Amino acid sequence: MSRRVKRHYDEAFKLQVLSEYYSSGKSKDFIARKYDLGDSSSINQWEKIWPIDSKDLSLPEEIISTYRMGDKYRGKSNEQILQERIAGLEKSLAMERLRCRALEKVIEIAEREEGISILKKGGVKQ
Repeated sequence: MSRRVKRHYDEAFKLQVLSEYYSSGKSKDFIARKYDLGDSSSINQWEKIWPIDSKDLSLPEEIISTYRMGDKYRGKSNEQILQERIAGLEKSLAMERLRCRALEKVIEIAEREEGISILKKGGVKQ
């Protein structure tokens, strides 16, 4: 039965591995194999100690913001990311306006068919 020997790495090595993981976009398994770590569990533990915005890693802000936004935005400039975000928000706003207009129509039809006022009139004290 073979026992796995627990290896100890110095802090500089751990920071180097994490820095490459965060900035390269490669998988944890790829980085673990490259540095002969066995598996990615070491990287997982080191991430808890040094998150991407850790001062010890001193990564550029662009990498930090890209990493936080997820794989969807990897490899894109901040301007491209913002343009996509704006387009998504504009689409959401348009859909919400349509939803609001549809609800207004439902209320209007219900008031007409039932002959009652559903919406409260402005200035009514409760």
